[in-house]
Amino acid sequence: MQNYSPQQLLPLASRTGRWTIKDFSDGPVLYTTNLGSILRCQVTNSHHLVVNVANRHAQLGPSQQYAMRLDDQAWQRFPASCGRADFTIGPDSHTVEIMTAGNSDLDAVWSGDQGFAIRSIEVDDIGQISMAPLRPVVDFIGDSITAGCWINGKHAAIDYRPESNYAAIAADLLDVDSVRIAYSAGGVLRPATGGVPVASGFLPRIDQNTCWQPNRPQLVVINLGVNDRRFTAADFATAYEAFIKQALATFPAVLLILLIPFSQSFRSQITAIGHKYQLPVIDTVDWCPSFTDGLHPDQAGSCAAGKKLAMALAPFLGKNGLE
Repeated sequence: MQNYSPQQLLPLASRTGRWTIKDFSDGPVLYTTNLGSILRCQVTNSHHLVVNVANRHAQLGPSQQYAMRLDDQAWQRFPASCGRADFTIGPDSHTVEIMTAGNSDLDAVWSGDQGFAIRSIEVDDIGQISMAPLRPVVDFIGDSITAGCWINGKHAAIDYRPESNYAAIAADLLDVDSVRIAYSAGGVLRPATGGVPVASGFLPRIDQNTCWQPNRPQLVVINLGVNDRRFTAADFATAYEAFIKQALATFPAVLLILLIPFSQSFRSQITAIGHKYQLPVIDTVDWCPSFTDGLHPDQAGSCAAGKKLAMALAPFLGKNGLE
């Protein structure tokens, strides 16, 4: 088998996630703290694909989870605790996507190095891994709903579905690559779980020691606010506007689109700030027909919201005819 190292994989992964290289005592890994991060590549001349991962979860928490998809077929999930996942893929050329698909609030992703870690990918001796065909890129900034938590139930990690949440559904329908910048419970005023700071702190960094070099997507979709409900509308408006200004500086010449949270939290404040900065604001009233817990969309709700979002984003990407 031919082994592709984290250093070889990083150029392929950087387009579809906030990945970096981390060196641990047991070797270097391709590393991220974001659910929904993807390694998307082209694999040719190999009957097998082996994904080697490290389970860097909190000791008392569940195993982290990954998902793999071949040529836009159904996603196959596997726990990081297995260490090694072996897939039969056939010798033709295939588009392969490997996604970080589950963790828990116990994982100290910000200061404890308990993010997702891919050790290597193996293919047959004559096999090759290369860059997948390029597509437009959309960044999604948000919280647990954007990250893909709690879609399939109320168990952390195993019931997360970043591969089929509203952002993933929209990306698939639009045929775009996506980058997820989202952390559970996070907002513009409320810090996220895992030691992660508020949005202004997590946007420029992968963790407390690792800066992120911003990409240049075609669109940035911001879905924040639901976790800031404990704060006053005035305080939220001040913090949200400051974050929008930060995002505009982070992504110059990129269109920012503001999404009203599915809960309709701070609807009037987000709308007013969007109008002030001449940014599109997408209304989400009645987008989600069902929820896991009254707040997080379940799978049916995620599909419905994803289809609505795809139709709303299509004109900004020069795509028409979505139904």
